Amino acid sequence: MTKLFVPNEIIRVFKQHYPTVDLGSVEWSWEVPGKIYEAEFDLDDQECEVEITVTGHWLLTEKVIAQGTVPKVVQHAVAEDYADYAVESATHIEYSTGDVAYEFDLKCASTGEEIEVIYREDGWKVLAGADL
Repeated sequence: MTKLFVPNEIIRVFKQHYPTVDLGSVEWSWEVPGKIYEAEFDLDDQECEVEITVTGHWLLTEKVIAQGTVPKVVQHAVAEDYADYAVESATHIEYSTGDVAYEFDLKCASTGEEIEVIYREDGWKVLAGADL
């Protein structure tokens, strides 16, 4: 596998948001080839992903979190909408706009089907399954 070349401008934007992260521990890839860089790293024992455009605009940061840290309104919405599903993982998403959302990997108890869903911090569902 060839190592992805990451321009200085992208590194500069990354370091503005995460100055303490050792660049040697960051795995770079394309989220959208030729358009959006993705940086994967661990920060304070949390798995993180950052997306930065080729023009140097930070888009979002995703952090894997404990389900119990998700706001109650969101937990209730997921439980109500997906009563037959168990949460496999939860991710906190912070967008450059300041908006926050939560992504869940869910598994159906009866069928084994696995889906992803995204909810805003107010409990409204944004995307589910095939929409992602």
